[in-house]
Amino acid sequence: MSHRFRVGVVLVLVAAWSHSSIAQRQDYLLFTDPAKRFSVEFPKDWRWLPVAGSLEPLVTFVQPKSEAAVVVERFRLKQKLARDEITDVFVQIETTNLKDNQPKATGIAGKIIEQSGRRAVVIDYSRPGLGESERVRQYSYPISDALYRVTCMALNSAFKKYEPTFTTIVQSLKLGAELEGKPKS
Repeated sequence: MSHRFRVGVVLVLVAAWSHSSIAQRQDYLLFTDPAKRFSVEFPKDWRWLPVAGSLEPLVTFVQPKSEAAVVVERFRLKQKLARDEITDVFVQIETTNLKDNQPKATGIAGKIIEQSGRRAVVIDYSRPGLGESERVRQYSYPISDALYRVTCMALNSAFKKYEPTFTTIVQSLKLGAELEGKPKS
C-alpha cells in the first residue's frame, strides 16, 4: 500500500469522523465510529486521533497538555458472552492479557462492576511513563460477540484531576445496537 494511498485513507476517515461529531453536553463532543459500532463523548478541547488500518475501530482522545488520554477499542470475540458469564474468570483473563502485553505494569487489581446497565471488568494499574509513571484504569465491556475496552490514563500526579472526565467518557459509551435504538444484549 503506497504512502499516498494511506494518507488519503486517513484523510477520508478523519473527514467522516469529524462530520459525525456533534455537541452533546456542554464542553463535550460526540464521536461516532463511521460504521456506527460505538459512540462516546469527549471533552471538546481534547484532540482525537483514529488509528487507520486497524482491523477493528480504535480511537485515542488526548488532553491538550498530554497529561491524560483515553483509548477506545473494539475487538471481536471468538464466542458470545452472556452477561452472567462476566465473572471472576473473565477478570482473570483480562488481567492475564494485560500482564502479557504490559509486563512492567504494577499494582494490577481487577474487579467486576455494574455501570450504565452493563456488567464490566475494571482494572487499575500503574506503568512506567515518560519521566513520570502513569496510572491507568481499563474498562472491559464484553457485549455479545464484541469486547469494548476503554482505557483511561494520566500521569500519576494528575489522575485524580482527570478521574471525573474519565467517568463521563466511560459512562457515555453507546454501542452499535443502542445507536440504532435496539436494546443492549
